[in-house]
Amino acid sequence: MSDVEKASAEEEIDAETERLIYKITEGIQRLNSIGTVQFIQIILAPIPEPFDEELKNTFTSAIQDGLFVNNTIVLEQMESGDSFMRVLNAIRRIFQISKAITIEEIQVLINIDYKGEPMDIIVTYDPQEHDISLVSVSQKEDFFKILEYVTFFWLKSRPRI
Repeated sequence: MSDVEKASAEEEIDAETERLIYKITEGIQRLNSIGTVQFIQIILAPIPEPFDEELKNTFTSAIQDGLFVNNTIVLEQMESGDSFMRVLNAIRRIFQISKAITIEEIQVLINIDYKGEPMDIIVTYDPQEHDISLVSVSQKEDFFKILEYVTFFWLKSRPRI
């Protein structure tokens, strides 16, 4: 895609959609307050065939722009400090290709420090409600304590107006 095509594609995003894209990205970034985000899975609504092929061609690497697999875009997070822009650009590209915010849910693998030990948890972020749910923990017997832990850090990370 040439610079002219990129500029015209970016112009297609109206201000309201850009705010929504930014709000979703901000919600995903808030998950870093809980622990270290390892992987992000952006699960898309069913997409028509021509868009499906374009998503496959656009999202080819989980480490860079995202990898499109089975109606899901996978982003592997790195400690490079560019995660906000990578997520923001991925969501923008989804919109530019499908002409709609087609995200059903976002699942995130987070490594937390719980009782002095590292633990992986899976959290679901709902972009419509801008809220999270704890899906899975490795220590099942502590699920509700970990839920309180996650909820505390999620609420603490809420932007102040």
